[in-house]
Amino acid sequence: MGGAVKILKHYEMPKQKGEYFRLVCLNGKNKGLAYLLAENRVVMGRGEKAHIKVHDLKSSREHAEVVKVGASYVITDLGSQNGVVVNDLKIKQHSLGQDDKIIIGTTVYKFERFEVTEDKEKKKTKKKEEKVFEDETFEEKKSKLTPVLSGVAVLALLVLFLDSPEKSKTETKRSSANYKVNEVSDPFINTLKRKKAEDKRNKEKLNIYFQKGLREFREGNFFRAIAEFEHALSWSPNDGLAQFYLRKTKEALDNSIEEMFIKAKRDEESLKYQNAAVSYCAILRLLHRYPEDDRFVNAKESISRLEEKLGYEEGQIECAEEVGK
Repeated sequence: MGGAVKILKHYEMPKQKGEYFRLVCLNGKNKGLAYLLAENRVVMGRGEKAHIKVHDLKSSREHAEVVKVGASYVITDLGSQNGVVVNDLKIKQHSLGQDDKIIIGTTVYKFERFEVTEDKEKKKTKKKEEKVFEDETFEEKKSKLTPVLSGVAVLALLVLFLDSPEKSKTETKRSSANYKVNEVSDPFINTLKRKKAEDKRNKEKLNIYFQKGLREFREGNFFRAIAEFEHALSWSPNDGLAQFYLRKTKEALDNSIEEMFIKAKRDEESLKYQNAAVSYCAILRLLHRYPEDDRFVNAKESISRLEEKLGYEEGQIECAEEVGK
């Protein structure tokens, strides 16, 4: 399980250059340890199989998971007994940002994104080369630098003889003026500017619809949430976070409908026909925009079956009649 994270001291940096994400333990038994996230899914908990071992009595064996979505990570509570707190708010799921504080029981972790800009191995090699050069004798340095200095002196003399100060100033001014004119009229630069403005506008639109989708998702309005997330993706089709929540919303919708069917069938088998009818009606109202859906058809047939068992006339259970309009 250790391959999912690489454990370092909080002041240690990776040797290879690149972008990294880590969780730094701020208190408790593992205070000062940094867990580099090396895989797309990392489990935190008290159990032996957890990638990040949380030494806390209030931690579940598999307490939470941290999953890479797009360019960052999302933390999800895995149904733990005591929950997960991020920045003083109890969450079920949260997209992690720089310096977010994750609290499990009394143990606190800080989420960080950072970059290593220079390969440490290359840096060591460079220092060795510099040291070798410093160890050379004065005569060796002189012999290496003499041809270079001679060449520079010859070029300087040529510039003095061939170019007058007035001519140099004129050429510099002309070159600068041409550069400014070309910069304004250059179609490539203008295209880049338009692209940057368009990307900014698309990102703003994406964020508006994404936030609406999140609100509907949390309130259990799954169809509205799906519509908002799809609208968000129309502005930025490759946005990983919007894709992730769209998939989560569809899964939540399917699970909700499945639970309604299970309850309705259990009530029907217990001869609680009225209770079963309520569950089937809820399914019909939920899927009323999708009458071709197999689950809609199944629920409607179940309503007809209940009407027959109750001795009702066809269509006497109101929800079936309303939804069918």
